[in-house]
Amino acid sequence: MKKNFFYIYIDQPFAKQQMEMTFPKKFKLKNYSLKIISTQNMNFKKEDIRDYYKKTPKKDIPKKVKYFNSLSEFENFLKKVKKNDLFFIRERSFISNHLKDYDLELIKKYNIKTISFKYDPYIRSNFKKKFFLNLFRMLAFYIRKILNSLVKHHNYSPSYQISSGEVEKQNFYKKNSNKTIYLDCPSAWIKFYKKNLKKEKFITYVDENIYFSRDQYLFNRSYKKTSDPNLFIKNLNEFFLMIEQKYNSKIIIACSKKFKYKKNPFNGRNIIYGKTHDLISKSKIVIGHRSDVLYQALYSKTPVILVKHKTFSLLRNLYIDFKSVNIFNKQSYYIEDYLKKNKNLDDKIDKFFYKKIFVNYFLSKNLKKENFSNTLSKEIINLNKKKIYA
Repeated sequence: MKKNFFYIYIDQPFAKQQMEMTFPKKFKLKNYSLKIISTQNMNFKKEDIRDYYKKTPKKDIPKKVKYFNSLSEFENFLKKVKKNDLFFIRERSFISNHLKDYDLELIKKYNIKTISFKYDPYIRSNFKKKFFLNLFRMLAFYIRKILNSLVKHHNYSPSYQISSGEVEKQNFYKKNSNKTIYLDCPSAWIKFYKKNLKKEKFITYVDENIYFSRDQYLFNRSYKKTSDPNLFIKNLNEFFLMIEQKYNSKIIIACSKKFKYKKNPFNGRNIIYGKTHDLISKSKIVIGHRSDVLYQALYSKTPVILVKHKTFSLLRNLYIDFKSVNIFNKQSYYIEDYLKKNKNLDDKIDKFFYKKIFVNYFLSKNLKKENFSNTLSKEIINLNKKKIYA
Protein backbone atom coordinates (compact mmCIF):
# COMPACT_ATOMS: atom_id res chain seq x y z
CA MET A 1 0.00 0.00 0.00
CA LYS A 2 1.42 3.35 -1.05
CA LYS A 3 1.88 5.81 1.81
CA ASN A 4 0.43 9.29 1.91
CA PHE A 5 2.61 12.29 2.72
CA PHE A 6 2.65 14.27 5.94
CA TYR A 7 4.11 17.63 4.91
CA ILE A 8 5.65 19.81 7.62
CA TYR A 9 5.54 23.39 6.35
CA ILE A 10 7.73 26.23 7.62
CA ASP A 11 8.20 29.73 6.19
CA GLN A 12 11.60 30.72 7.63
CA PRO A 13 15.07 29.33 8.41
CA PHE A 14 15.18 26.88 11.30
CA ALA A 15 17.49 24.43 13.02
CA LYS A 16 17.03 20.76 13.83
CA GLN A 17 16.57 21.49 17.53
CA GLN A 18 13.53 23.69 16.77
CA MET A 19 11.94 21.03 14.61
CA GLU A 20 12.68 18.27 17.13
CA MET A 21 10.60 20.16 19.69
CA THR A 22 7.53 19.00 17.77
CA PHE A 23 8.91 16.14 15.68
CA PRO A 24 11.76 14.25 17.41
CA LYS A 25 14.13 12.04 15.42
CA LYS A 26 12.15 8.88 16.20
CA PHE A 27 8.79 10.39 15.20
CA LYS A 28 6.89 8.31 12.67
CA LEU A 29 3.31 8.21 11.44
CA LYS A 30 1.65 5.01 10.33
CA ASN A 31 0.82 5.10 6.60
CA TYR A 32 2.61 8.44 6.10
CA SER A 33 5.97 9.52 4.78
CA LEU A 34 7.24 12.70 6.44
CA LYS A 35 8.62 15.55 4.35
CA ILE A 36 9.70 19.04 5.46
CA ILE A 37 9.00 21.86 3.00
CA SER A 38 10.10 25.47 3.30
CA THR A 39 9.40 28.83 1.64
CA GLN A 40 12.35 30.53 3.37
CA ASN A 41 14.03 31.35 0.04
CA MET A 42 10.91 33.24 -1.03
CA ASN A 43 10.78 35.32 2.15
CA PHE A 44 14.42 36.14 2.96
CA LYS A 45 17.53 37.28 1.14
CA LYS A 46 20.28 34.74 0.44
CA GLU A 47 22.81 36.62 2.57
CA ASP A 48 20.39 36.75 5.52
CA ILE A 49 19.86 32.99 5.38
CA ARG A 50 23.60 32.43 5.03
CA ASP A 51 24.35 34.58 8.08
CA TYR A 52 21.59 32.89 10.06
CA TYR A 53 23.39 29.55 9.72
CA LYS A 54 26.90 31.01 9.89
CA LYS A 55 27.64 30.08 13.52
CA THR A 56 25.22 27.18 13.79
CA PRO A 57 26.94 23.81 14.40
CA LYS A 58 26.75 21.62 11.28
CA LYS A 59 24.86 18.92 13.21
CA ASP A 60 22.04 21.39 13.88
CA ILE A 61 21.62 22.53 10.26
CA PRO A 62 18.61 20.74 8.72
CA LYS A 63 18.98 18.41 5.74
CA LYS A 64 16.48 16.74 3.41
CA VAL A 65 14.28 19.83 3.18
CA LYS A 66 12.38 20.77 0.02
CA TYR A 67 12.94 24.52 -0.60
CA PHE A 68 10.85 26.67 -2.94
CA ASN A 69 12.40 29.64 -4.71
CA SER A 70 9.34 31.20 -6.31
CA LEU A 71 5.58 31.41 -5.98
CA SER A 72 5.04 29.46 -9.21
CA GLU A 73 7.31 26.66 -7.97
CA PHE A 74 5.38 26.54 -4.69
CA GLU A 75 2.03 26.49 -6.50
CA ASN A 76 3.11 23.73 -8.85
CA PHE A 77 4.06 21.65 -5.85
CA LEU A 78 0.71 22.25 -4.12
CA LYS A 79 -1.15 21.17 -7.26
CA LYS A 80 0.34 17.70 -6.78
CA VAL A 81 -0.60 17.31 -3.12
CA LYS A 82 -3.06 14.41 -2.89
CA LYS A 83 -6.45 14.29 -1.26
CA ASN A 84 -5.34 12.14 1.68
CA ASP A 85 -2.06 13.95 2.29
CA LEU A 86 -1.81 16.17 5.37
CA PHE A 87 -0.22 19.60 5.48
CA PHE A 88 1.05 20.49 8.98
CA ILE A 89 1.64 24.24 9.30
CA ARG A 90 4.59 24.27 11.70
CA GLU A 91 5.49 27.94 11.29
CA ARG A 92 4.22 30.82 9.16
CA SER A 93 4.85 33.73 11.52
CA PHE A 94 6.93 35.70 9.01
CA ILE A 95 4.20 35.59 6.35
CA SER A 96 1.52 36.32 8.93
CA ASN A 97 3.40 39.24 10.50
CA HIS A 98 3.90 40.79 7.07
CA LEU A 99 0.16 40.46 6.42
CA LYS A 100 0.68 38.15 3.48
CA ASP A 101 -1.48 35.10 2.94
CA TYR A 102 -0.33 33.79 -0.43
CA ASP A 103 0.28 30.34 1.08
CA LEU A 104 -3.20 29.97 2.61
CA GLU A 105 -4.84 31.30 -0.54
CA LEU A 106 -3.13 28.58 -2.57
CA ILE A 107 -3.91 25.93 0.04
CA LYS A 108 -7.57 26.90 -0.21
CA LYS A 109 -7.44 26.98 -4.00
CA TYR A 110 -6.21 23.37 -4.17
CA ASN A 111 -8.37 22.13 -1.29
CA ILE A 112 -5.45 20.83 0.77
CA LYS A 113 -6.15 19.33 4.19
CA THR A 114 -4.21 21.28 6.77
CA ILE A 115 -3.38 21.06 10.44
CA SER A 116 -3.01 24.52 11.97
CA PHE A 117 -0.65 24.52 14.95
CA LYS A 118 -0.82 27.20 17.64
CA TYR A 119 2.24 26.51 19.79
CA ASP A 120 2.99 29.95 21.26
CA PRO A 121 0.31 30.82 23.84
CA TYR A 122 -0.68 34.38 24.68
CA ILE A 123 -0.90 34.23 28.46
CA ARG A 124 -3.39 36.58 30.05
CA SER A 125 -2.12 39.44 32.16
CA ASN A 126 -1.68 39.02 35.90
CA PHE A 127 -3.08 42.41 36.91
CA LYS A 128 -2.92 41.58 40.62
CA LYS A 129 0.87 41.55 40.49
CA LYS A 130 1.67 44.47 38.20
CA PHE A 131 -1.35 46.46 37.05
CA PHE A 132 0.06 49.36 34.98
CA LEU A 133 2.71 47.27 33.24
CA ASN A 134 0.09 44.73 32.18
CA LEU A 135 -2.36 47.47 31.20
CA PHE A 136 0.26 48.65 28.70
CA ARG A 137 0.71 45.05 27.51
CA MET A 138 -3.04 44.54 27.05
CA LEU A 139 -3.47 47.82 25.14
CA ALA A 140 -0.59 46.93 22.80
CA PHE A 141 -2.18 43.52 22.17
CA TYR A 142 -5.58 44.97 21.24
CA ILE A 143 -4.10 47.75 19.09
CA ARG A 144 -2.25 45.11 17.04
CA LYS A 145 -5.44 43.08 16.81
CA ILE A 146 -7.47 46.06 15.56
CA LEU A 147 -4.83 47.05 13.00
CA ASN A 148 -4.66 43.47 11.79
CA SER A 149 -8.44 43.31 11.39
CA LEU A 150 -8.36 46.31 9.04
CA VAL A 151 -6.35 44.35 6.49
CA LYS A 152 -8.21 42.04 4.14
CA HIS A 153 -7.37 38.42 4.89
CA HIS A 154 -8.09 35.02 3.41
CA ASN A 155 -11.24 33.26 4.60
CA TYR A 156 -9.67 29.83 4.71
CA SER A 157 -10.41 27.53 7.66
CA PRO A 158 -7.95 24.72 8.44
CA SER A 159 -9.16 21.14 8.49
CA TYR A 160 -7.78 20.66 11.99
CA GLN A 161 -6.65 23.01 14.73
CA ILE A 162 -4.08 22.01 17.35
CA SER A 163 -3.44 23.97 20.50
CA SER A 164 -2.88 23.30 24.19
CA GLY A 165 -4.63 24.13 27.44
CA GLU A 166 -8.13 25.04 28.56
CA VAL A 167 -8.03 28.68 27.40
CA GLU A 168 -7.30 27.90 23.74
CA LYS A 169 -9.80 25.05 23.75
CA GLN A 170 -12.53 27.35 25.07
CA ASN A 171 -11.58 30.08 22.59
CA PHE A 172 -11.89 27.61 19.72
CA TYR A 173 -15.37 26.41 20.69
CA LYS A 174 -16.59 29.97 21.23
CA LYS A 175 -15.90 30.61 17.55
CA ASN A 176 -18.06 27.58 16.72
CA SER A 177 -16.10 26.66 13.60
CA ASN A 178 -18.03 23.93 11.81
CA LYS A 179 -15.35 23.52 9.15
CA THR A 180 -12.49 22.83 11.56
CA ILE A 181 -11.97 19.86 13.91
CA TYR A 182 -10.19 20.60 17.17
CA LEU A 183 -7.28 18.41 18.33
CA ASP A 184 -6.29 18.93 21.96
CA CYS A 185 -2.62 18.13 22.57
CA PRO A 186 -0.09 18.70 25.36
CA SER A 187 2.16 21.69 24.71
CA ALA A 188 5.24 21.06 22.62
CA TRP A 189 7.16 23.36 25.00
CA ILE A 190 6.96 20.78 27.78
CA LYS A 191 8.99 17.59 28.00
CA PHE A 192 7.04 14.99 29.96
CA TYR A 193 8.66 12.08 31.80
CA LYS A 194 7.29 8.66 32.68
CA LYS A 195 8.50 9.27 36.22
CA ASN A 196 9.13 12.67 37.78
CA LEU A 197 12.84 13.43 37.92
CA LYS A 198 14.27 13.86 41.40
CA LYS A 199 15.62 17.25 42.38
CA GLU A 200 19.41 17.35 42.59
CA LYS A 201 21.81 19.67 44.38
CA PHE A 202 22.52 22.11 41.55
CA ILE A 203 21.06 25.31 40.12
CA THR A 204 20.45 25.82 36.40
CA TYR A 205 21.09 29.02 34.48
CA VAL A 206 19.27 29.10 31.12
CA ASP A 207 21.69 30.86 28.78
CA GLU A 208 20.39 33.06 25.96
CA ASN A 209 23.77 33.73 24.34
CA ILE A 210 24.55 37.40 24.76
CA TYR A 211 27.13 37.49 21.97
CA PHE A 212 25.03 36.10 19.16
CA SER A 213 21.43 35.84 17.97
CA ARG A 214 20.62 34.06 14.71
CA ASP A 215 17.24 35.71 14.39
CA GLN A 216 18.74 39.18 14.19
CA TYR A 217 19.99 38.39 10.67
CA LEU A 218 16.41 37.74 9.62
CA PHE A 219 14.57 40.50 11.42
CA ASN A 220 16.91 43.18 12.81
CA ARG A 221 20.62 43.10 12.07
CA SER A 222 21.37 45.98 14.43
CA TYR A 223 19.76 44.24 17.43
CA LYS A 224 21.91 43.77 20.52
CA LYS A 225 20.86 41.87 23.63
CA THR A 226 23.14 44.04 25.73
CA SER A 227 24.95 47.32 25.18
CA ASP A 228 27.97 46.05 27.15
CA PRO A 229 28.48 42.25 26.98
CA ASN A 230 31.65 42.28 29.07
CA LEU A 231 30.02 44.16 31.94
CA PHE A 232 27.00 41.85 31.82
CA ILE A 233 29.15 38.71 31.94
CA LYS A 234 31.21 40.18 34.80
CA ASN A 235 28.08 40.98 36.83
CA LEU A 236 26.49 37.63 35.94
CA ASN A 237 29.50 35.68 37.25
CA GLU A 238 29.49 37.76 40.44
CA PHE A 239 25.78 36.98 40.79
CA PHE A 240 26.46 33.26 40.27
CA LEU A 241 29.12 33.26 42.98
CA MET A 242 26.73 34.96 45.40
CA ILE A 243 24.04 32.33 44.69
CA GLU A 244 26.44 29.39 44.96
CA GLN A 245 27.60 30.60 48.37
CA LYS A 246 24.05 31.20 49.60
CA TYR A 247 22.68 27.79 48.53
CA ASN A 248 25.92 25.78 48.73
CA SER A 249 25.20 24.48 45.23
CA LYS A 250 27.01 24.70 41.91
CA ILE A 251 25.45 26.49 38.94
CA ILE A 252 25.22 24.59 35.65
CA ILE A 253 24.93 26.58 32.40
CA ALA A 254 22.18 25.17 30.15
CA CYS A 255 22.67 26.06 26.47
CA SER A 256 20.82 25.14 23.32
CA LYS A 257 22.58 23.28 20.51
CA LYS A 258 22.26 26.23 18.11
CA PHE A 259 25.56 27.81 19.18
CA LYS A 260 28.71 26.62 20.99
CA TYR A 261 31.10 28.82 22.93
CA LYS A 262 34.73 28.62 21.81
CA LYS A 263 35.78 29.88 25.24
CA ASN A 264 33.86 29.43 28.47
CA PRO A 265 32.75 32.91 29.65
CA PHE A 266 31.27 31.60 32.91
CA ASN A 267 34.51 31.25 34.92
CA GLY A 268 34.83 27.56 34.12
CA ARG A 269 31.33 26.54 35.20
CA ASN A 270 29.98 23.41 33.55
CA ILE A 271 28.20 24.11 30.22
CA ILE A 272 25.73 21.48 28.99
CA TYR A 273 24.23 21.73 25.48
CA GLY A 274 20.81 20.46 24.39
CA LYS A 275 19.62 19.17 27.80
CA THR A 276 17.83 22.25 29.14
CA HIS A 277 14.46 20.58 29.82
CA ASP A 278 16.16 17.86 31.85
CA LEU A 279 18.30 20.32 33.79
CA ILE A 280 15.32 22.54 34.66
CA SER A 281 13.37 19.51 35.87
CA LYS A 282 16.21 18.21 38.09
CA SER A 283 17.35 21.60 39.35
CA LYS A 284 16.53 22.97 42.81
CA ILE A 285 16.27 26.50 41.29
CA VAL A 286 16.37 27.84 37.74
CA ILE A 287 17.69 31.28 36.78
CA GLY A 288 16.96 32.89 33.43
CA HIS A 289 15.74 35.90 31.49
CA ARG A 290 12.92 35.32 28.98
CA SER A 291 13.56 32.01 27.19
CA ASP A 292 10.41 30.01 26.40
CA VAL A 293 12.08 26.80 27.59
CA LEU A 294 11.44 28.15 31.10
CA TYR A 295 7.85 26.90 30.71
CA GLN A 296 9.28 23.52 31.72
CA ALA A 297 9.53 24.79 35.30
CA LEU A 298 5.72 24.87 35.53
CA TYR A 299 5.61 21.11 34.99
CA SER A 300 8.61 20.25 37.18
CA LYS A 301 7.53 22.75 39.89
CA THR A 302 10.97 24.32 39.92
CA PRO A 303 11.40 27.76 41.56
CA VAL A 304 12.27 30.40 38.93
CA ILE A 305 14.26 33.61 39.33
CA LEU A 306 14.18 35.84 36.24
CA VAL A 307 16.74 38.62 36.17
CA LYS A 308 17.17 41.85 34.23
CA HIS A 309 20.32 43.89 33.61
CA LYS A 310 20.79 47.60 33.06
CA THR A 311 22.70 47.00 29.83
CA PHE A 312 19.64 45.26 28.32
CA SER A 313 17.29 47.29 26.16
CA LEU A 314 14.12 48.67 27.71
CA LEU A 315 12.03 46.28 25.59
CA ARG A 316 14.03 43.22 26.63
CA ASN A 317 13.71 44.08 30.31
CA LEU A 318 9.96 44.62 29.80
CA TYR A 319 9.62 41.14 28.29
CA ILE A 320 11.46 39.69 31.29
CA ASP A 321 9.01 41.51 33.57
CA PHE A 322 6.03 40.18 31.60
CA LYS A 323 7.27 36.59 31.76
CA SER A 324 8.12 36.70 35.47
CA VAL A 325 4.84 38.30 36.57
CA ASN A 326 2.41 36.57 34.21
CA ILE A 327 3.84 33.05 34.21
CA PHE A 328 5.55 32.65 37.58
CA ASN A 329 3.66 35.28 39.65
CA LYS A 330 6.75 37.02 40.97
CA GLN A 331 8.67 40.24 40.34
CA SER A 332 11.90 40.31 38.34
CA TYR A 333 14.81 42.48 39.47
CA TYR A 334 18.11 43.75 38.15
CA ILE A 335 21.26 41.72 38.75
CA GLU A 336 22.90 44.95 39.92
CA ASP A 337 20.31 45.29 42.71
CA TYR A 338 21.05 41.78 43.97
CA LEU A 339 24.78 42.49 43.96
CA LYS A 340 24.23 45.68 45.95
CA LYS A 341 21.97 43.69 48.30
CA ASN A 342 19.05 46.02 47.56
CA LYS A 343 16.87 43.00 46.75
CA ASN A 344 16.51 39.54 48.30
CA LEU A 345 16.32 36.36 46.26
CA ASP A 346 12.82 34.88 46.07
CA ASP A 347 13.20 31.11 45.72
CA LYS A 348 9.58 30.25 46.52
CA ILE A 349 6.88 29.09 44.12
CA ASP A 350 3.15 29.80 44.05
CA LYS A 351 1.91 26.23 43.54
CA PHE A 352 -1.68 27.29 42.88
CA PHE A 353 -0.58 29.84 40.24
CA TYR A 354 1.79 27.33 38.59
CA LYS A 355 -1.03 24.80 38.31
CA LYS A 356 -3.49 27.35 36.92
CA ILE A 357 -1.09 28.52 34.18
CA PHE A 358 -0.11 24.95 33.35
CA VAL A 359 -3.71 23.76 32.89
CA ASN A 360 -4.83 26.91 31.08
CA TYR A 361 -2.04 26.99 28.49
CA PHE A 362 -0.02 23.76 28.46
CA LEU A 363 -2.09 20.70 29.38
CA SER A 364 -5.89 20.58 29.42
CA LYS A 365 -7.78 18.88 32.22
CA ASN A 366 -7.99 15.09 31.95
CA LEU A 367 -5.41 15.01 29.13
CA LYS A 368 -2.65 12.45 29.56
CA LYS A 369 0.82 13.72 30.49
CA GLU A 370 2.79 12.69 27.44
CA ASN A 371 4.90 14.45 24.85
CA PHE A 372 3.24 16.37 22.03
CA SER A 373 4.46 14.05 19.27
CA ASN A 374 2.97 10.95 20.96
CA THR A 375 -0.48 12.54 21.29
CA LEU A 376 -0.37 13.90 17.75
CA SER A 377 0.48 10.46 16.37
CA LYS A 378 -2.50 8.92 18.21
CA GLU A 379 -4.82 11.69 17.00
CA ILE A 380 -3.84 11.09 13.36
CA ILE A 381 -4.40 7.35 13.76
CA ASN A 382 -7.85 8.02 15.27
CA LEU A 383 -8.75 10.31 12.38
CA ASN A 384 -7.85 7.56 9.94
CA LYS A 385 -9.96 5.04 11.82
CA LYS A 386 -12.94 7.37 11.74
CA LYS A 387 -12.32 7.95 8.03
CA ILE A 388 -12.74 11.68 8.56
CA TYR A 389 -10.66 12.42 5.50
CA ALA A 390 -10.97 9.15 3.62
